[in-house]
Amino acid sequence: MITTNTRLPTATDPAQAEGFSGYPVKITIFEGPLDLLLHLVRCQQVDIHQVQIASITDQYLEYLHTMQAVNIEVAGEFLVMAATLLLLKSRALLPASEADDEDEQEELGDTEAELKRRLAEYKVYKEAAQLLDESRRARQRIFLRPAGKADEIVRGFVPLNEVSVFDLIGAVKEMLQRAQPPRPARLAPVTVTVSQRVEEIIFRLAAEPNTPLHFRDLVDVPTSRLHIIVTFLAVLELIRQGRIRIYLDSAARNLMVKLADQQT
Repeated sequence: MITTNTRLPTATDPAQAEGFSGYPVKITIFEGPLDLLLHLVRCQQVDIHQVQIASITDQYLEYLHTMQAVNIEVAGEFLVMAATLLLLKSRALLPASEADDEDEQEELGDTEAELKRRLAEYKVYKEAAQLLDESRRARQRIFLRPAGKADEIVRGFVPLNEVSVFDLIGAVKEMLQRAQPPRPARLAPVTVTVSQRVEEIIFRLAAEPNTPLHFRDLVDVPTSRLHIIVTFLAVLELIRQGRIRIYLDSAARNLMVKLADQQT
């Protein structure tokens, strides 16, 4: 579980230079580091026992950076897993030599094998749990809770239903990679609020109600990182309100957005 704090910027907050006028909101998700690793393995479309754990380290760290970019306080269990992955990757990149400690090599091999075993067991557990709709829905959601007087964000669960938390985080990660650098301090900041983005998203979807929109197309490029973060909060609020739904298309597994009363 991860608890996040999206807060109002202070006068010394770098976010203020970009005109972020978001509201304080705590976000809780109910998936952990093994869920993230399974998501990355699934994206590679390989068997757990065939994947090189060290090869997905960079992707894992990119997801953690995205979670931090949207002001998520990454739980300690995610950082422990990151340390394990970095250790495995560092040893995989170093050339083997006779000077290497055999016990250390064996220990690292055992570490990777144990991690794969845990992943395989967790995958079986998760697939079994998904057969119980109530269990699946309980994990596949986000909880929004205002930390102060946040009229734009209302307390409640955000049921993702058709996508995982990490599908959503991955889409935000791609957006942030396309963001423009922060504006120079001498330029006037452009302010944006959650309520503004809510109305803009609904207006854009209503223009072609029968046509789904790629999640990445919710923002025009170039744009700022903070504009993307506010868009993320607006999407969560719209899902909570039941006004939009997000899903993965069957072909390329792109994250899509539609008005909630439209069928896929």
